[in-house]
Amino acid sequence: MSTVNKNLNVCFNGCSFTVGEGFPEQLRDDYIYDRLLTKKFNFNSTNIAQPGSGNHVIFMRTVQALKEKKYDIVFVQWSGLNRLWLSPGPEVWYVAMINKSITEFRYRDIYLGKKDKLKFEETVALLNHNYQNIFDLITYCDILSNLAIINSTKIVFINGLVPWQDDLIKPFDTNNPSESLSDYTKNMLEFDDRNDEEIILFFSKLQQKFTELDKSLWVNLFDSFYENSIDVGPEGHHPGIKSHQWMAEQITNYINTKNFL
Repeated sequence: MSTVNKNLNVCFNGCSFTVGEGFPEQLRDDYIYDRLLTKKFNFNSTNIAQPGSGNHVIFMRTVQALKEKKYDIVFVQWSGLNRLWLSPGPEVWYVAMINKSITEFRYRDIYLGKKDKLKFEETVALLNHNYQNIFDLITYCDILSNLAIINSTKIVFINGLVPWQDDLIKPFDTNNPSESLSDYTKNMLEFDDRNDEEIILFFSKLQQKFTELDKSLWVNLFDSFYENSIDVGPEGHHPGIKSHQWMAEQITNYINTKNFL
């Protein structure tokens, strides 16, 4: 039974988590978090998420959704930081992301077997570092939040697979960088291969950029959907029933706390 009867027009965008991968099509209406929210709040929902989406692709789709000026709320689930969509030909896409089910790729004269494809994607990952991608994601959020204001639309951000840590908002002890940084951040900054001066410089720039982020627009800024997944769907490694229920609960709590319905 719905708790609200507003008939709001709502858009959900994201990657495979928001699509409902891991469940056959006939089960998605019963278990995927956006459908659970739609039933609970009686939304008129549109789901524009696509599997494998990187954050640049999600950003561009969200810009288009906001430009349409037909949604009261747009929920944006951000994906992995270094995912890329490459286009080797007209309306042909290559999703560059390392995963467990890597397969060969063919397009015209292009052929990448499994080993070559894995090697290529490992190289892309090395050339597409998360440090700059965090800067880009914060810029995407700033652009979208301002565009939402212009179009009188509420926008809500969901951390799907963003691995950043809360050291980005904690006091940074420049006299003891090692104790101030998470293992994730240390790895991103190549901590063992830099001196303290470099570490302090790069991390300070990152923290400064993070101050531009409107944290009030985030459901789960540091508690990503991926890290909080507690089960898998019937078709594989994507979040399962309990995980989607968890995500729906987080968004419900956010909606109720913000009281914007």
